[in-house]
Amino acid sequence: MASKPGILTEWPWTRLGSFKYLVLSPFIIRATYLYMVKDASERSLSQILIFPLLISRMLNNQIWISLSRYRTAKGRNRIVDKSIEFEQVDRERSWDDQIIFSGSLFYLGSMYLKGADNLPIWRTDGVVITILLHSSLVEFIYYWLHRALHHHFLYSRYHSHHHSSIVTEPIT
Repeated sequence: MASKPGILTEWPWTRLGSFKYLVLSPFIIRATYLYMVKDASERSLSQILIFPLLISRMLNNQIWISLSRYRTAKGRNRIVDKSIEFEQVDRERSWDDQIIFSGSLFYLGSMYLKGADNLPIWRTDGVVITILLHSSLVEFIYYWLHRALHHHFLYSRYHSHHHSSIVTEPIT
């Protein structure tokens, strides 16, 4: 938790606990329903693929976290000669909230942004468009938002949590 928690320091679904993934269920149900009801020529593959992509992203994150913690526990290749503490593990256990958030944004984007539903990510032009959008917009916005979080007002309310981890991991 931040040293001086500000508004919106918790995700809206925090109180759901382990049931927080239910936030995505209306989107998944809608995408599945539309895929099954529409004709083959009208079906949108992009909406139906969002959930499997989120699952693969979660598995990827979990593998890297587990590998990192294993290597830290083993004692070799540590950046800091210190083992991970339980407080850090507890503090960072909500690493998957950003996946739920981005999944919600993906579903909302595919529903309301015209043309986003038919982005041909399986073709070369779709891959190029996706890479360009990610490397130009997403990385640019992430850099400046992260930099803004280092301002003293935002740092103490939101970002100090990020820097309180001594032993670095893929999710810190």
